[in-house]
Amino acid sequence: MKHILMTLGLAAGASVALAQTSPKITTQSIIVNPVASPLKVSVWTAKDPTGTKTPTYVAGDRMTLNVKTTQDAYVYLFNVDQKGNVDLILPNKFTSGANFIKANTTKSFPSKEDKFTFDIAGPAGLNKVLAVASKTELDLEDIAQFKEDQTTGFATVTVRGGQNGLAQALSIIVKPLPSKDWVTDVAQYQISAKVATPPVPVATTTATWKSSFKSALGLNRVYEFYANQLKAIGYEADETTTTRQQIVGKFSMADESTANLTVKQRPGTTTYDVVVTRKE
Repeated sequence: MKHILMTLGLAAGASVALAQTSPKITTQSIIVNPVASPLKVSVWTAKDPTGTKTPTYVAGDRMTLNVKTTQDAYVYLFNVDQKGNVDLILPNKFTSGANFIKANTTKSFPSKEDKFTFDIAGPAGLNKVLAVASKTELDLEDIAQFKEDQTTGFATVTVRGGQNGLAQALSIIVKPLPSKDWVTDVAQYQISAKVATPPVPVATTTATWKSSFKSALGLNRVYEFYANQLKAIGYEADETTTTRQQIVGKFSMADESTANLTVKQRPGTTTYDVVVTRKE
């Protein structure tokens, strides 16, 4: 995906007047149901199964998000980074992208069936993952849309304003629902600036993209970082050749487009030379 933990508590003994108001928006939370509900949702990272801490990741680390509900529900996962960028993680168009979850069943993203990994790429800072669980399916058309030419598997998020903008948009969507039929939870994670993120390939007028940089990730992780960039836009890995200081991969798409990825580590250094060549 291109582009943790404070749990939101439900207000005990909320008054009838409070129950009829819109969900609260605070600097600590994103959106909170003001009344208690038999429906509960929990979201946590694999690094913190307890769901009580804020684990730290560095660029290149792989993350797994987990979510669980106490009743059958539709679950929506949003990531808000420290710059206010919002990504809709679930639902998506990957193998495990369906968002209906049976009661007391843990859903992991990515799942073991997914052909990709969720790699941390920055920017550094605190990220929040919001889980919204609802007994009925929500209409997110005004927040996120799967465009016809979408190739990454993720919807394009149209909401602006970061955390507050997302909270306000979701408040409108859940307002018609009975308060007991929806609930939220928030997980936090920190992205450290200690390990620099490898530069991401950009669209150019040429078929070849090149970059040289230093990284503490190691040869295999650097290669996987770029391989996942290709997979995220629809490429499948066909062949990989590995030597002591170089990995070369061949990729293809269903429309017969191809790509070659070469990652070479300079002897005795942490400097890498990366070349991505695409042919349509």
